[in-house]
Amino acid sequence: MGVKYAGLGLLMLLALICDYKIYRIKNAVVVPFIVAGILTNTVLGGPEGLKSSISGILLPVLLLIVFFALRMLGAGDIKLFSAVGSIMGAEFVMYAMAYSFISGGVIAVLIIALRKNGKERLRHLVAYIKSCFLSFSLLPYTDFEDKSDGAKFRFSYAIACGTLIQIIAAFYL
Repeated sequence: MGVKYAGLGLLMLLALICDYKIYRIKNAVVVPFIVAGILTNTVLGGPEGLKSSISGILLPVLLLIVFFALRMLGAGDIKLFSAVGSIMGAEFVMYAMAYSFISGGVIAVLIIALRKNGKERLRHLVAYIKSCFLSFSLLPYTDFEDKSDGAKFRFSYAIACGTLIQIIAAFYL
């Protein structure tokens, strides 16, 4: 089990560094951990370990694809969740995702409070919802390439927080 947590820690560290430097989480960071998670779980748990890894990889993709399609979450974030799932399994990644979204909400509120742009963000959300209803379609929520609007933060920070909370919860609950 220590090998899994060491791998998870290294994955988070590399993903945070990559996301901080280039605002993306590269495949070169997550793919080796997905492969390592599959191999480790297969060696340690046999067919059940393999099943655990595969379900841990697929669960984030299936649950979060809508957020990607709406441009509310980047592909790298989903792949990072899949790498976590590959290493730790579906149940772990499910809780880590829940804690990550809660952490993301806390981070977003803090950013809005610090930037004092709550009214602007609320107007943007209302305009987005209105546009979706008027056009009868789901439109992209944001442009990831535009870093100047003050509305984005690196979600890998929330993923790292959520994963850490799940590690603590797994040990103490």
